[in-house]
Amino acid sequence: MLISMLLCICICLSLIFNGYMENIFIVLSVGLFYKLIFVDKEYKYIGYSAVISYILVSVLMMTLFRNYIKFNDIQPEKEKQETVVLLVSEGESRNYNMKERMTELYYTKGSKSYLTLVPNLYKYKSYYAELGSSDFKEKSEDIASKLRPKLGANYKVVNSYIHSEPYFENSLEDIIEKGYKKIIICPVFMTEGEGFRVFKERYESLDLSTYNLTQLDVLNTFYKSENLSVLYKNEILKNMTHSGKEAGIILVGLKNKNNLEQDILFRERLRDDILRSQKNNNNIKIKLPLLENNKKDIIKSGEELLEYGIDNLYVVLPTCTIDTMYTKHLVESILRELDNGNTKFYYVNQNIKTDILVEEIITKVILSKIGG
Repeated sequence: MLISMLLCICICLSLIFNGYMENIFIVLSVGLFYKLIFVDKEYKYIGYSAVISYILVSVLMMTLFRNYIKFNDIQPEKEKQETVVLLVSEGESRNYNMKERMTELYYTKGSKSYLTLVPNLYKYKSYYAELGSSDFKEKSEDIASKLRPKLGANYKVVNSYIHSEPYFENSLEDIIEKGYKKIIICPVFMTEGEGFRVFKERYESLDLSTYNLTQLDVLNTFYKSENLSVLYKNEILKNMTHSGKEAGIILVGLKNKNNLEQDILFRERLRDDILRSQKNNNNIKIKLPLLENNKKDIIKSGEELLEYGIDNLYVVLPTCTIDTMYTKHLVESILRELDNGNTKFYYVNQNIKTDILVEEIITKVILSKIGG
C-alpha cells in the first residue's frame, strides 16, 4: 500500500506544481507506476490510496504552503500630511504562483478549499499554460501611475491586492506605520461580488481604531458608472461597420464573481445606451448571458444571434475592471466554440478603459474629501 500511496501523492503534486518540480513528480510517478503494476503487481489498494493521498496532499499543502496574512501591531512614525489612496484589486502574479492561488482559494472558498485544492490549482495552472503570462499587475500599476500626477503632491497612491502580494493588509500596515493619518481605500471592483466580499471581511477584521486616523474611507464600486457605460457603447459602435449588415452583441456577465443584481443593472444600462444611440437601426441584436453558466447560456445566446444571419458578433465583458487569466480563458473558449468560419468575432478590450477608471477614482476621491 505504501507504493500505491506514494504514486498517488506524486500524481497529485505533479498536477499542482509547475516547472522542474512538476517534472520531478512526473518522473517519480512513472517509476512508481512501473514498480506497482509490472514488478509488484499489486492493485487492490489503489482506490484507498488515491482517497487517502488526495486528502493528505490537500490538507498538508493548504496548511504548510499558503500565505498567512496578518496585520501586526505597529508604532506609527511622525504624522505625515499627505492623503493615501490605497487601490485594492483582485491581484494576479505574472506567472503561476501556487502559494498565492492556495491563499485565494482559502479566503474565497473557506473549508471547501481543502476538498477542491488539487483540481482548482491544476485548472489555474492550465490557464497559464494556455495563455502565457498575466498582465494584471501591469494594468493595475498603469491605473496608479496615471492617478499620481492627476491627484498631485498632496496624495500618495499605493497599489495592493486581495489575492496577491502585496496584500492590502500589509500595505495598510506599512502606510500607518509611516505616519499617514488620512487614508482613502478604493476597491477596484465593478460590483460588490466575491472579491469585494473577501475584501470587506478581511478589512472589517482589522482593529484600526487604536491608531487615531483622521480619515479612513472605503469608496464604492463602479457598477453605477455612466462613463464606463458610455465608453463601452462608443467602442462597440466604433467597431461596427456602417454597411447596414446585421450585428449581434453579447454582453457577458459574471454570475459567480460579481453581485448578480449590480452586474445585470450595468449591462442593462449599456444595452439601453446602445439601443438609444441606434434607435433607427433595426439590424442590432443584443443578448445578456451570464459567463459562469458552464458557458451554455452564452453559447446558446451566440447561436440564437447567428440564426439571424448576422455578419459580425461582438463578445464583450463589461463588468470586469481588470481581466484575469480566468476571464480571459473563458472568453477565449467561448469565441472558439462560437466561431463557425463565416462570422467575424471581436473581443472588445479597450485600452482607454484605464483612463475612464482613473477619472472615476479621482471623482470618488474628491467627493470623499468634501464629504469628510
